[in-house]
Amino acid sequence: MNECILCVDDNAISLENTLQQVSKLGHSTISATNGLEAVKLINLNSKLLSDTYSSSSFFSDIKPYKISLIFTEFNLPLMSGSEISQAIRAMKPPISNIPIIVLTALPAEEIQNKCIESGINDYLAKPLKTEELEKVLTKWISKN
Repeated sequence: MNECILCVDDNAISLENTLQQVSKLGHSTISATNGLEAVKLINLNSKLLSDTYSSSSFFSDIKPYKISLIFTEFNLPLMSGSEISQAIRAMKPPISNIPIIVLTALPAEEIQNKCIESGINDYLAKPLKTEELEKVLTKWISKN
């Protein structure tokens, strides 16, 4: 099964930058441009993994993948990064255990408590630095 990292950001340039950096570090990626889209994508994938739709010809060409980590912007339309985290933490394992890392330009002090309260595992400051991104990927993917 393909493993990938879900990247969620409503800023197209920022999202493309994250996707490129994660890909350069050897990881497959999928993306969403808002929180609601991300949660729907995760829900659909979990249904595909559980074979709920395997008998349907409509879904026969869609291959499930294992999301090993989620990078999300904190301030997103429709659902914030903390709301995405709360929705995922309410799902059944193994989905509920996916590490969630917030990417933000906000000062750490401003979001630290919100991150902890909503089940976010870690955060990285924007603009992303490849070395820091690599450390976070190594830290959280090896634990998962």
